[in-house]
Amino acid sequence: MKNNLFKTIACLAVFSAGIILSGCGTSRKAAIGSAAEAGGGIPLPASAEPTYSSSPASAAVSSALDNKDFYIEIERIVPKKMPPKETLDGYTISIKDNTLNCYLPYIGEVRYSFTNDNAIAIDAKNVPVNMKVTMNPPHKNCYAFIEFTFKSKYNSEIFYFMIDLYKNGTSYIKVESQYRDLITYTGRLEARPEPKQK
Repeated sequence: MKNNLFKTIACLAVFSAGIILSGCGTSRKAAIGSAAEAGGGIPLPASAEPTYSSSPASAAVSSALDNKDFYIEIERIVPKKMPPKETLDGYTISIKDNTLNCYLPYIGEVRYSFTNDNAIAIDAKNVPVNMKVTMNPPHKNCYAFIEFTFKSKYNSEIFYFMIDLYKNGTSYIKVESQYRDLITYTGRLEARPEPKQK
């Protein structure tokens, strides 16, 4: 008698569990199915939903590339054979309307006898340049790679600029010349300052 009673209880327990699991399986499958029909996977909580809005820095980079208008503030100098150095405010690279303006301090070996002390710096004022911009360049992880050359106003020195520009505005600038060691600068793309009122 006891054995029959235990068997009946066990069968009822298994049957009840089957109904509960069946209901859970159906609701789970329905949730997955409705999400799949909507084009997604298992629905995420609202807090976990990804956001796709572009950052202000990314928008500024896109605008600079579209308009070929770059204003980079230099933050650090990285000489070839010396430790990096922080820079003072005021060192910039400006390219607008295919015209370059910059004044960059130089630290490193120079293989030329300059007659003007200012010639040691990398100096350009309203110099026409022909930029080459490569988007998502192979073998690099930057967003855009910018190249151009210009000739020094003091001598026959030719400067070759290579700028790695990232979506967050970070910039790495390498400058080569036949008369000096390669030098690197790090900086950030910034909004061009408004012209001063006269």
